[in-house]
Amino acid sequence: MTGRRAVWEVARRELVERSRSRVWRVSLVVLVILSVGGAIASARLSSLTPTDSIGVVGARSVALQPAIRQQARAAGRRVRLRQLASVPAASRAVRDGAVAVALIDGSRVLVKSSRSLEAVRVVQNAARAQGVLDRLRSVGLTDAQALSVMAPRALPVELLEPNARNVDRNRGLLAVGLVALLIVLVFYGQAVAQGVTEEKSSRVVELLLTTVSPRRLLAGKVLGIGLLGLAQLLLAGGAALAAGRLAGGAGLPPAAPEAVALVLLWFVLGYILYSVAFAAVGALASRQEDLQTAMMPLTFLMIASFYLALIVANGNPDGMLARVAAFLPPFSPMVVPARMVLGDMTTIELAIAVAIDLLATIGPVMLAARIYERAILRIGAPVNLRRILAGHPRQTQPPELDAREPRHGQAPLTDRALQAAAVVLLLAGVLIGLNQPLAIALVAFGLLLIILRQVRSRGPHRPAH
Repeated sequence: MTGRRAVWEVARRELVERSRSRVWRVSLVVLVILSVGGAIASARLSSLTPTDSIGVVGARSVALQPAIRQQARAAGRRVRLRQLASVPAASRAVRDGAVAVALIDGSRVLVKSSRSLEAVRVVQNAARAQGVLDRLRSVGLTDAQALSVMAPRALPVELLEPNARNVDRNRGLLAVGLVALLIVLVFYGQAVAQGVTEEKSSRVVELLLTTVSPRRLLAGKVLGIGLLGLAQLLLAGGAALAAGRLAGGAGLPPAAPEAVALVLLWFVLGYILYSVAFAAVGALASRQEDLQTAMMPLTFLMIASFYLALIVANGNPDGMLARVAAFLPPFSPMVVPARMVLGDMTTIELAIAVAIDLLATIGPVMLAARIYERAILRIGAPVNLRRILAGHPRQTQPPELDAREPRHGQAPLTDRALQAAAVVLLLAGVLIGLNQPLAIALVAFGLLLIILRQVRSRGPHRPAH
């Protein structure tokens, strides 16, 4: 069996088995229902014009009704006028909530508890406008002339930076997308870890390794579970876009297709980065009870990146923090969609962020594959990570026969690759200039690679046989 065929067979097994799970089917139905319901609500409710209920008492108040309607239209609102017989009736209507405000004899306004209601502003503006109109008529102007004086031609407004996006609606859409991305990344990342630990504790992995190599088994598991997560997000996002288009009203925010595409893209990139780390954690744990504690650091890191993205979205999407975090791989899956939807992140910057994320994934993938390969068959006592990184994948194999082990005095291939990547990133950051966010991100990532290499090199030396 070829390597690709082996990986696909493992992935197909994960797809078939997990898609038959009731948990996965229920989660898919719930996610689609929430997506469709949210899209319909966003499309319909955003198009509703707010309505104010206003009571009027006395002839002077009744005479102000046309002016009240005109001011409401100018404010983008609607009014429902109700004539009340007396002041006590108006007081009862306001207290009971039947009307928001009551205009008494065109001279005073009754409210329940707040003077800052939009209905109060509408009534006050109507009274002022009617007063000005009456004074203009008194000096001999016709109604048309008086209305022309009261409604002068508006000054033209020029935009230096045209931006047709509805920031508030896009911010709400982005928050929903980030929540969905976080949930799916955590759910499927933990599914990888739980699957690895379950196969390890039940010794099923020993049977699988008789026909498939450890790295191909890991690749197939990550691929199969990731395809399920991608399908779930794709179905939910597609259903939301279709429902928002068919629901009528104002429709979804203008950035909805872009947000869905970004969530799908960064699910793939984020899943590749985090899932192999979850797989390594699952290989180190021998029991499901130990796994929950072992997964907490990764889960906390993902939650921290989610809150960082919310800070970016609600603060300054083009600030220094946002611009640097967008190029740091652990935070990119959450921060880049926020910057693309709300900020001014260009397509070139997006391509650079994707490239950095892919390059940053190589080291963790190689490290996680090594941990998985050497820890997957160790059951019982807690596994020492340093010993795993320094030891042989098969303890029964003599050291001189293991061609993958470096010779004495020669650095392993992984260490040399990390060192070269770190040097390239540091030089690139210095050449770009440390006053640029991209340069700061490159230097930070290069330092992280150096730290990772140092941690790897401090592992205990293999004892001589």
